[in-house]
Amino acid sequence: MAPSEEDGVVEEKESKKKLASPLATAWLTFYNIAMTAGWLVLAVAMIRYSYQKRTHKGLYRNIQKTLKFFQTFALLEIVHCGIGIVRTSVLVTGVQVLSRIFMVWFVVHSIRPIQPLYHLVSDWCCW
Repeated sequence: MAPSEEDGVVEEKESKKKLASPLATAWLTFYNIAMTAGWLVLAVAMIRYSYQKRTHKGLYRNIQKTLKFFQTFALLEIVHCGIGIVRTSVLVTGVQVLSRIFMVWFVVHSIRPIQPLYHLVSDWCCW
């Protein structure tokens, strides 16, 4: 069978793929494990607080440092895109990460009356 034009396109795409260096792979593995562990710690803290206190009021005060740390640590996702170790748009990743950081640092942290609101708990669970 004669090679078609589509076969050439597939071969070009495969040859353009960059294999991640072992260092980049190791770093991304560490980063993902750290982020997963952090979000697991947050989830356990949220569940534990809710179970013990039987309310969501005061939850933000209880988890704010961990929440802020891991949301801010997510800035590295933009760096990963920018330096090319992940193949995702810097713009899309930037909007996603920065919108969460904006919510945590500039809205929830700055406006104390909204900290005890229930809908914020659902936001944290979705992240």
